[in-house]
Amino acid sequence: MSLRSYLYRQVILPSAQPATHRGVAGRWRFYSNLERGSLEQNLELQKVALKQLLQDAYEHVPFYRRRFDKAGFNPNAFREVDDLRGIPYLTRDDLRQSFESLKSSQYNEAEMPRAATGGTTSNPVPFLRTTESVQSKNALQMRFDGWAGLNAGDKVFYVWGALQDFAQRPSWRWHVFDRYIMRRVYAPTSLFNEKLLEQYRVQMSRFRPRAIYAYPTPLALFCEYLRESGRDFPAVKSVICTAEPLFSAQRNIIESVLGCRVFEQYGSREFGMIAGECEAHAGLHINPLAAVVEFIPVEDSATELFEIIVTDLLNFGMPLIRYRVGDCAAPVSGSCACGRGYPRIAQLAGRTTDVFYLPDGSKVPGVSLTNRVVQHIPGIEQMQIIQEQLDHIHVKYVPGVSFARADLDFLTGKLRNFFPLVVRITFEQVEEIPRERSGKTRFCICRIPAMTRDLAMPQAQED
Repeated sequence: MSLRSYLYRQVILPSAQPATHRGVAGRWRFYSNLERGSLEQNLELQKVALKQLLQDAYEHVPFYRRRFDKAGFNPNAFREVDDLRGIPYLTRDDLRQSFESLKSSQYNEAEMPRAATGGTTSNPVPFLRTTESVQSKNALQMRFDGWAGLNAGDKVFYVWGALQDFAQRPSWRWHVFDRYIMRRVYAPTSLFNEKLLEQYRVQMSRFRPRAIYAYPTPLALFCEYLRESGRDFPAVKSVICTAEPLFSAQRNIIESVLGCRVFEQYGSREFGMIAGECEAHAGLHINPLAAVVEFIPVEDSATELFEIIVTDLLNFGMPLIRYRVGDCAAPVSGSCACGRGYPRIAQLAGRTTDVFYLPDGSKVPGVSLTNRVVQHIPGIEQMQIIQEQLDHIHVKYVPGVSFARADLDFLTGKLRNFFPLVVRITFEQVEEIPRERSGKTRFCICRIPAMTRDLAMPQAQED
C-alpha cells in the first residue's frame, strides 16, 4: 500500500467528498478482511444480513409489508436464499408506480441522495439511497479497483459514456479539483473520428494515467486508432472495463495495444458495483455482504444463461429486494485460485450495443447513446435503434403512458446530435423490445455487413 493511497482513503477523499466518502477507510478495511473468510463463512454472514433487511423492510416499508403478506412470506421465518422464491420480482414499473410506498419510514427523504436507474432500452426511473449505503458502495468499489491494480489517488483516464458522471461546463475550480485532487480526466464517448481520437491520444499522453477506466466498445475503438496511427502514447498499468459486456475480441485488442491486463467489473446504477474480476481472471466475484444474486434460468435461451435477480443488502432507505436488472450471466462453481471467499459469475450477457457508422467514415459507439438519448425521452418506455444502411437509422419504440407525438420530435432532435441530415431516421411503434435467444437485449444494432466485421465490436447472431 502506497502512502498516497493511504492518505487518500484516510484524509483526502473523506475531506473532499464527505457525503460519499466519510468513513471509507474503515469500510475498506472491513471488506478487505471479509475477503479472507471462506465462501461458506461469508454466505452465512450474507443470510444474517439478508434476514435483517427483510425484517426491516417488512416493518418500515409499506410496499414490502403488502407484498410479503400477499405472498405469504414471513421474514422472521427466513432461513435460506431459496426462501425468497415466493416473493415476486421488483421491476422498474414498481419503482415508478410505488415510489412513495417503497420509502422506509426510518429515513428522511430529504437526507437521502436521489439517483436514477441506468438507461439502455428503458427509460431511467428515480430511486433513493441512504448516505451510509453510498459510502459503503464507494468502499466496495475501491476494493474491486484494487484487485485490478488501481488504488485511491492514482491517475485515471476515463473513456466514458455516462454524461451524468462528468461536468458539462466545469468551472476552473472544478477543473482543478477534478484534475489535481481527484486525479482523473474524462474522454466522453460520442462521435468518434480521427480528429477526436487524436485529441484523446494527446490528452492521455499529457496526463500519463496509471489506469484507464472505460466502456469496452469505445476503448476498443480507441485502441484500434492507437495501433493504426503509429503515434506514441503512454504505458498504463491496468485497464478496467464496465457498463456493457466485454467481448473476448475487445479484451484481446485492448491488452495487445496497451500491453496490460484488462479487468472486467459488473454493476448498475441501482446497486453500484456488484462484481469484479480478480487477478486470476476466472470470473467475477460478488461481494456477499453487498448484494444477493439469484440465477433464474432463461427460457428459450440458446445458451445456458440465467437472468440475474439482485437484492441490495446496503440500502435500507429504499430497499431493492429481488430486483430485475435485465441482465444475464452464468454462475461459476468451485473456489477461485485467488483464495477469496466470494461467489462468482461469468459470461455476462447484458444489454449490448453495436457501433454505428456514418457516410463520412465517423463512428458512433451505441453505448454513448444510452446516457445522451434514452434518459431524456420520458414519454417513451423502451427503444431500440437499428442501422440497415449508412444513410438510414430505424427506431423501434414502446410508448409510455405520457407518450405524445412531440416525444418523437424531441427524440429526433437528440439523435441529430449524432446523425447528420444525410442519415434518414424512421420510427416504428412496437409492443415490446424482446430479449434474444442468446439472453441478450440489444439496444443498438448495426446490420451493415461490411461493418459488422469491425474487431472492436463483435456482432451477436440474431435468431
